[in-house]
Amino acid sequence: MVKRYADWKGDLHVFLKIGDLVDEEMVNHFLNELPPTTWTSSLIQMGEPYSHVGGKATYATLKKTSDGWAYAGHCHRGENIPAGR
Repeated sequence: MVKRYADWKGDLHVFLKIGDLVDEEMVNHFLNELPPTTWTSSLIQMGEPYSHVGGKATYATLKKTSDGWAYAGHCHRGENIPAGR
């Protein structure tokens, strides 16, 4: 099931679970909310840190999969594995 931006209410980090596929509107939100921290053909990270783990900032992250863009959790800059895992 694809999580739709139009269905999002409340806290983004509660709405999205790691592995959730997201629609194009959600991808655009990640790109346009603030200038992204990371933006490549396979990785998008929101521009504002969510938290810090191990003294390094973490960012809400989308990664490109064979099925589309998927939420990867809160990852260190340039990474697509949740920090602390």
